[in-house]
Amino acid sequence: MITLITGGVKSGKTAHALKLCDAYTGKTYVATAEAFDEAMQTKIDLHKAERDASWVTIEEPVSLHSVFDNAQEQDVILIDCITMWLNNLIYKQLNTEKHIEHFLVRLAECGKPVVLVTNETGLGVMPANPDACRFADELGKLNTKLAAMSDEVIFMISSIPLTIKGAKK
Repeated sequence: MITLITGGVKSGKTAHALKLCDAYTGKTYVATAEAFDEAMQTKIDLHKAERDASWVTIEEPVSLHSVFDNAQEQDVILIDCITMWLNNLIYKQLNTEKHIEHFLVRLAECGKPVVLVTNETGLGVMPANPDACRFADELGKLNTKLAAMSDEVIFMISSIPLTIKGAKK
């Protein structure tokens, strides 16, 4: 079961993702963010405080496909977030297509519940510079692929989850 949670910045995506994983005992939290400044470190610290000791944390900013090997003993994997991962790939000038392809293959083969957090960047104005345009384009394409693969897609607005694909029974 793959669940994709999308929405705007500070819309409650991570909090809802953590809540969805509450029913599991073996939980892996995959952090993709890197603390490149004080503001990001503060955000990382806040996310750490949201998780209790039942979580195993894997920090993987680039080789996201590898987390499936490292989380084999766990019942559920939460990846937070796809947006930062793609940002890392682009910023480091890595082969985004190759990394995305490897990740999507491993995700499809995983065989256990995976909750993915991403950002919806397509609701605002058109980005003003070429780098921002490229990022928005690539994230939009990646989110489309992830949504197609997902059993459930949830859109968060003001911490309210709206199931837009595959409502749970």
